[in-house]
Amino acid sequence: MSLIRVKARALIGAAAIADGVAVLRHPEPHEEVAAATLERLEESTGKTVPATVTVRATAIAQLAGGSLIATSLAPRLGALASLGATVPALLLGYRFWKVKDDPAVRDQLRAGFWLHLLLTGADLLVLAGPTRRHKRRKDRSRKTAKNAKAASRA
Repeated sequence: MSLIRVKARALIGAAAIADGVAVLRHPEPHEEVAAATLERLEESTGKTVPATVTVRATAIAQLAGGSLIATSLAPRLGALASLGATVPALLLGYRFWKVKDDPAVRDQLRAGFWLHLLLTGADLLVLAGPTRRHKRRKDRSRKTAKNAKAASRA
């Protein structure tokens, strides 16, 4: 794996970890959004899920995903965990287009939206990155080409 890829994964993981820590430290605004969403879910399914539990679970998933990405232990699994936490936050928590009267709140929501959109794109890049299987194929093709070149000389 290239040095650039290692550093990029470390930075992506650090951003995911920082987001998870921020949610764990100040869960109140996230709980309000989650409570509104969970009310709609409760109406359709009849099951109750506390907003606090949901917010903490997504923050922990974000922390775990960021750690797996940053350490390159299981970057794809980490990207999936991070996406599972980031996409709902992106779609439900940062609806800046619904705020018409307060430009400061609208700008703050827009900044959060773009930050989570950026993190989603980074997670998708990690998810689509090369695997060890790609490396083995690349090594095998180099070896085959080297052997073919040696055989043509003989």
